[in-house]
Amino acid sequence: MKRHVIGIWVLVMLWGVLAVRGQEATSEPELPSASVYVTTQDFSSLRAGPGRAFLRLGIVPPTVTLPAYGRTSDTRWIQVEYEGKRGWIAAILLVWTGDVINLPVDGVNPEQFIRRAAALGVTTRETPYYDKQVTPEYLVGYIPEKTELELTGRLGGEGFFRFQVRYQGNLYWVGSWDIRIIDGDYRRLLDLAYLFPYGRLVIDLEDNIAQSLGSYSQILDIWQRLGNGRQVACAPVPPLVQRQITDTDVRREQAFIPAVIALDGAISGINSAISAFEDACSGLSGALTREMIDTQLTILEDAERNLILAGSLIEPLRRRNPVLGSS
Repeated sequence: MKRHVIGIWVLVMLWGVLAVRGQEATSEPELPSASVYVTTQDFSSLRAGPGRAFLRLGIVPPTVTLPAYGRTSDTRWIQVEYEGKRGWIAAILLVWTGDVINLPVDGVNPEQFIRRAAALGVTTRETPYYDKQVTPEYLVGYIPEKTELELTGRLGGEGFFRFQVRYQGNLYWVGSWDIRIIDGDYRRLLDLAYLFPYGRLVIDLEDNIAQSLGSYSQILDIWQRLGNGRQVACAPVPPLVQRQITDTDVRREQAFIPAVIALDGAISGINSAISAFEDACSGLSGALTREMIDTQLTILEDAERNLILAGSLIEPLRRRNPVLGSS
């Protein structure tokens, strides 16, 4: 009896050791604490690696916020964790908060894969490299001439701008003037201009003008056809334009005020013409008259002038971007 009890005890202890070892073998290394979070904008495939050819681990519903732990060199895929599964989601399906450019390239403990670098460059001289930005206080050291580097990000894209590079396993910043591109397309790299008020304003101004032009073209066509005596369907109604630029950014970068005033004038006119069309379709404005149609066409002429003015100011503003040291 005593020998039987001892035998059972040995088996229990052995089972416990094997269970612990099995758990250690199958559990993934613990992830670092997240500083970047992403939110899905649609149903999003969670994949085992950064590409559509990798196994789909699951589907993440819209509006789910997830911790992010890594990215590809071109930031087109983001490594996340969802319901205990670590995987990758296409960046086009996400919006994020935090400094995504500082996420580890290729992620944290990813499944093994090979890839082509988005862009490669070589130093044209002994090149100073910097920790956070290309300013003297962040100087780390110098990269030898003719050193091949993977480019993983950029700040700007024309004239004298900055590259983020991977050097000795870490991410640093160098001037584009010290790098010669030898493979790939650096324009595929994430542009960090959106992190700064000036860069955000340039991007948002371009996007808002493009959005405004779309709605302007649609509503102008409607009122012109009505002016020519043609019948027009009441659906679909052109989308109203929403200004993306924030007043906070404009107050900090007052050089944009003339362009924003012109943009606001264009948006006001376009939305007024769209609302007038909706009122006409609902019968709120009664039967259309020639005078009513001419009024809307005049409003849209003013909107067009404001769009042209706002558009003409983009390039000068882009060229003098103080973040890039241009003026």
